[in-house]
Amino acid sequence: MSEENKKYEKGFHPMYLWAILSVVLTYPYPVLVIKTIPKVGEEVRSSAAYEAAAKAQNGPLGADLPLVFLLVPVVIFLINLIVALCAKKVHRRVLLNCAQIIKYLLIPFYMAGGLLVIGFFIMMFTPVVIMMFLSPVIIAALCVLGYISLLCSAPLMIAYLSKSVKDGANSKPFATLMGILQFFFAADVFATIICAIKEKKQKNI
Repeated sequence: MSEENKKYEKGFHPMYLWAILSVVLTYPYPVLVIKTIPKVGEEVRSSAAYEAAAKAQNGPLGADLPLVFLLVPVVIFLINLIVALCAKKVHRRVLLNCAQIIKYLLIPFYMAGGLLVIGFFIMMFTPVVIMMFLSPVIIAALCVLGYISLLCSAPLMIAYLSKSVKDGANSKPFATLMGILQFFFAADVFATIICAIKEKKQKNI
């Protein structure tokens, strides 16, 4: 392994701080979305009354505040996309390490989301009539939120795979397959682990 590779293998890169921050921002946003959805009673019977109740709860943004929090993973994805596109001088192992930090630290996030999906799916078959209609909506929302969060680290992994092909560390078919797996739940983590193991075996590339 070259001296440059050793430096990135054992050293700390400023990009790792962003990877950690993106995880820190991801965990609370679903809770904030749910917390800021306006809680209104039967007395609210018009859009104006609804907006007034929303502003009383959430401040000036009112009913739009949940949408602001929904943009958190989208912003993270866009930043990671920009970083990946501008990372020409960044060593490929830095990109791989950033992707690993995000994916591994978000495993509990996905597990919690998966348990919630299972819970609401079961509630669809309970005698509570409202849950028969509400559960599918919640399940769909959870899946969308989870998938957007999954995509956050995809640009970094794809940038790593592209660099690894250019450096001769991985073949194009292997990189293409690993890149496709980045868009599937669980498969993206296993693909990242495989890439990390394969990367460690590289000596002078």
